Amino acid sequence: MSSPHLDPAANGQTFGEVTLTVDLDAGDCVVHSFRPGPIGPVAKTMRLHSVDEVQGAYMVQYRLAPTDPMAADVARALKFAAQQLTSRRGGKRRG
Repeated sequence: MSSPHLDPAANGQTFGEVTLTVDLDAGDCVVHSFRPGPIGPVAKTMRLHSVDEVQGAYMVQYRLAPTDPMAADVARALKFAAQQLTSRRGGKRRG
């Protein structure tokens, strides 16, 4: 079994400058982005292992979005990931 995270270009969903891969079987997602570095863009990868982690990261990025365009892209990607993972597990059940 192959993970969709191994090839984000083929398996990812793009939100502005951010690429998102969601593995519904594993119940996780990976956000691939580039941030400004001292010499040039630096690759940044954020792996979130549960819907709760995705929702927490979404809240942080959503609050940063008014001043950071990259955070707005990440927030949209995380919202999509949460919707995908929540629908896969059958609603908003907890426990």
